[in-house]
Amino acid sequence: MTPRREEDQVRRLLAEAAHPPVPADLLPRATARGLRRRRRRRVLRRTLWTLAAALLVAFLVWATVTQPWLGPPADIAPPVGGV
Repeated sequence: MTPRREEDQVRRLLAEAAHPPVPADLLPRATARGLRRRRRRRVLRRTLWTLAAALLVAFLVWATVTQPWLGPPADIAPPVGGV
């Protein structure tokens, strides 16, 4: 059998097969489910952005207060008077 004949045979079998019944309310249910998923994703995305912004603010406050770029103060002071 040639590939073309096999393809024609498969097409004929698929065309003759009975199509499964589709529930009448499939479209409204699918639409509602999609809207719920989109709403949940939007809420999750906003929550994560808010958390990221709060972490950034907390880091900036910590960095401003502790100033980690400055070295630790020297433990030993130089002599005040001469030798």
